[in-house]
Amino acid sequence: MKKMMKVMIVGLAVFMLLLVTVKPEPSSAKSTETDMFEYEGALYKVTSMKNHRAMLVKSRPLTDYDGKCYEQESLVYKDGEEYTVTSIGYKAFSEDGITCSVQVKLPSTIKEIKSECMGVNIVSLDMSETSVKTVPAYLFVAYAGIKDITPAVSEVLLPKTCKTIEGYALYKCNNIKAMVIPEKVKKIGTYIIPKSCTSLTFEGKVPKGVKNQPLTGVGINVKSEYYVEVLELLVKKVSLGQCVINEIK
Repeated sequence: MKKMMKVMIVGLAVFMLLLVTVKPEPSSAKSTETDMFEYEGALYKVTSMKNHRAMLVKSRPLTDYDGKCYEQESLVYKDGEEYTVTSIGYKAFSEDGITCSVQVKLPSTIKEIKSECMGVNIVSLDMSETSVKTVPAYLFVAYAGIKDITPAVSEVLLPKTCKTIEGYALYKCNNIKAMVIPEKVKKIGTYIIPKSCTSLTFEGKVPKGVKNQPLTGVGINVKSEYYVEVLELLVKKVSLGQCVINEIK
């Protein structure tokens, strides 16, 4: 019995020694994934060291692009290493106030965009080549220190990959006259269609949430196979003259 106890004690001591001496893998990922770096006057953040991905944190000065198009790079470099820009961060294009007028075009590498990433001075946003699936709430800054300001944007081109448009995505964007909703969009949130919009085109089936939009004088363009369905869905708004349903090929 004493011999067995001695063996057990020695075994336990060896086990404890192994626990103390075995060192965990260094967690360098935590430090590198928050690295910030500058490239061509813009500020970026490494979001994945392993996959070489980065997020735009702050654009170059938009005043340098007054009346021009700011084409976001798809590839940037840090310490000689190449990184793919896959996301646009919170307020990335929103720090230059309303002193300039800029168009923004995002590359095909972009997969995600954050709320308020676009400023009040962006007149056109082209996301058509991206693979963004969700358009976030409050896409455009509507305040920038001034209450009830109207963002300058008059055109937003959505990607074919878009499935959801969150509520208030185009909050106060009352310069938008026409919108095209991609075929894959299944749901749109509250107050997506601006009051200024007079032409609304659905490339596929009308998504959930259209009935709850405050439509006013809007021409809704839908494919022939969905005409009757949309007419029945919006019959009250049609009867009140809030919208007209048009068939398209």
